[in-house]
Amino acid sequence: MEFKYGKDTINIKIPSENVIGVLEGRRLTSLKDPEKMILDTFGHPISSESFYNTFKSGDKVAIVVSDRTRNSGSKLTVPVLLDELNSIGINDSDIFVLFACGTHRTHTANEHAKLVGEETIRRVKVFDHDSKSKSDNKYLGTTTRGTKVELDKRAVEADKVILTGAITYHYFAGYGGGRKSVLPGISAFETIQANHKLLIKDGVIDRRCATGRLEGNPIHEDMLEAANMLEPDFLINTVMSDEGKIAAIFSGDPVEAHLLGCEFLDENFKVNIEKKADIVIAASGGGSKDINFIQSHKAMEHASYALRDGGVMVLLAESSEGFPGEEYARYINLGSSKAILKELSRNFTIPGHTVYAAFEKAEKFKIIWVSKMDDRLVSKMGIIPKQDVVSALDQAFNLTEGGQNTYVIPQAYNTFPYLQDDGRGM
Repeated sequence: MEFKYGKDTINIKIPSENVIGVLEGRRLTSLKDPEKMILDTFGHPISSESFYNTFKSGDKVAIVVSDRTRNSGSKLTVPVLLDELNSIGINDSDIFVLFACGTHRTHTANEHAKLVGEETIRRVKVFDHDSKSKSDNKYLGTTTRGTKVELDKRAVEADKVILTGAITYHYFAGYGGGRKSVLPGISAFETIQANHKLLIKDGVIDRRCATGRLEGNPIHEDMLEAANMLEPDFLINTVMSDEGKIAAIFSGDPVEAHLLGCEFLDENFKVNIEKKADIVIAASGGGSKDINFIQSHKAMEHASYALRDGGVMVLLAESSEGFPGEEYARYINLGSSKAILKELSRNFTIPGHTVYAAFEKAEKFKIIWVSKMDDRLVSKMGIIPKQDVVSALDQAFNLTEGGQNTYVIPQAYNTFPYLQDDGRGM
């Protein structure tokens, strides 16, 4: 069986006698003519005026684009956007691209070009959002949950804002895309922290903040309230194919178009299971899906939905860039999910929560991780580090006395195994 791993693929033999299922969503094919489809959605958007009636000559337009950790097809969608805005009478000089970096690092010039194309870089100004800049962010108001909303003032001061991005599963916001382009995408650091701290309620993790759940999810609802303060004018969200190209496009109202995209994601990537397995062998899916600890953890999260308590997970996620910052080690050194949660309750941080989530799974399951991560830090999380798949599988089968019931998930970043009445997720 073939698995994507970083920029490469790995072929491994898995004993078939105990495999009770290969959990995969539908194999979405890339659109043959995505530009035509984009234009079709502009003329007939979801719950919105036509794209061509939404904008007018003279508008100053901000196009918010996902950062390097998320493939949304922006190299294709943004040039089409520029041309169509030009056709309305909006000049390139009145358009800019704002990369929704959230708390992630800024980009190099080469990364900008990879994301939106060299022609776009020549035509319009491009900016990276800096969440920690006091001068670049502007206060808009406070949400009903107490989050002080400060957003990139370039977007706030634009006449019109277009949100772009990809719809995927997200392990506490429910789904990516939509409002996430605003919060955390172009929000101040303190705004992001306050929103994400809603994960903790009365000293424990709020289980309503879960994969595939929007209704009653306080983080999603807070994000949505913050995004509505910006009043974005148009949304273009994509769902990507296995080839990393555009498979579906949802354009129109920033809320309704995103919701339809989430429904489409469930129809194609939510996989119902009847029971949990003793072993889950999961690959993140390569490329940006396993570029670092944060992205690889999302595959670990999804795989955990298919694994019984005490079961063994083999995770294939290269994580070539490792931990995004040195602060992750500080939380790892706390030694347990309980200790990390206590610290997060006192002083919440996003890196701390991601480390907490990995610890929590390592305490519930036995996890063997094939990656290029720092073995010492991986081990401190209670996870068994491995450099090769063969030894990882051997250890998994030894831990379960020969294999027993096994699921295989080749694209765990995109696949959501769902067991009815599991008590998690929806």
